[in-house]
Amino acid sequence: MLGNRTLEARKAPTSARRAERTPVKARARYREPGLNPFDVELFDLSSTGFRMVTFFRPQLGKHIWVNLPGLQPLEAIVRRSDGNEYGCEFVHPLHPSVAAHLQVKLR
Repeated sequence: MLGNRTLEARKAPTSARRAERTPVKARARYREPGLNPFDVELFDLSSTGFRMVTFFRPQLGKHIWVNLPGLQPLEAIVRRSDGNEYGCEFVHPLHPSVAAHLQVKLR
C-alpha cells in the first residue's frame, strides 16, 4: 500500500489450454466404435490432446480411439472442428514424459 492507494498485482492472461501443444507431423490410426480404423494425419500433440486431419466427419462430443506410434489405443473425445481438422482431448491425459517423448519423435 502506498499512501492511501493499494497496488494490485496484474495477472498475465491465461490460456484455456491445460498443456503445451507441439507441432508434429505423423500418421496415426483412428477408429470410432463399430467402424474399421483408418489413417489420419496428426498436426499437433500435447499431454491432453491432439489435432488431426481426416476426411471422415466425426461428430463433436464423439468418443474415438487413436493409435499413436508405440502406444496402445487411447480414448479421446472430439472437441472442435474446422473443415477437415479436428481437435481431440484424451480421456486420460498422457504422462508428461510420454508426451514429451512423442513430441520429439514425431516432429
